Amino acid sequence: MKDSDSISTLKSRGLRRIRLSQWAEEEGVSRITAYRMLRKGILPVPVDRSPTGRWYVLVQEARTERVAFYTRATRSPDQALVINNQIAALSEWAASRRQRVHVVAREIATPFVDRMPKLAELLADEHITEIIVENPAVLGEAHYQLLVAALAPQGRTITVAHDDGRVRSPRRDDLHAMITRLCEHAFGRAKGAVAAQRALGHDS
Repeated sequence: MKDSDSISTLKSRGLRRIRLSQWAEEEGVSRITAYRMLRKGILPVPVDRSPTGRWYVLVQEARTERVAFYTRATRSPDQALVINNQIAALSEWAASRRQRVHVVAREIATPFVDRMPKLAELLADEHITEIIVENPAVLGEAHYQLLVAALAPQGRTITVAHDDGRVRSPRRDDLHAMITRLCEHAFGRAKGAVAAQRALGHDS
């Protein structure tokens, strides 16, 4: 290792530098076996030798695992009630499995229409290893499938607490919000509201 590879540099790379003998003890092998593996070039971890001749290995830091609840509601008079009901259902589900939860995220947004910064924050935090939602519609059905696939190579997961395996249509409030916003964008606020009501089958 070069002198420029400081402890802070190793930490930024998610690595720690330990003695070869310590690595052998942690892995449950004898020191003699570890040194034999070193001489044969078959150690499964990178090695480094200090100026005094002592051997070290570089191992990946254990990731701090954190679990998060993600809850979401569409803007409406009862949005707080929707969020609270989700939190209550998730808390009961987690308690039955003795699942410790570290973060509870609350979002007011409509998938495909609004930005979802709370969700983006959870996805960007590599220490959040599991995101629990009440059902796939909370993320948006299409979002859910894509996010599960994207997180899998990182060893991170999205868990659905209550899911019967069926592919659902968008929730009624989400669908209403999406159609309304699209109509307002196309026709303006006043005419768009009327167009949305007609599209939803609520002629005035």
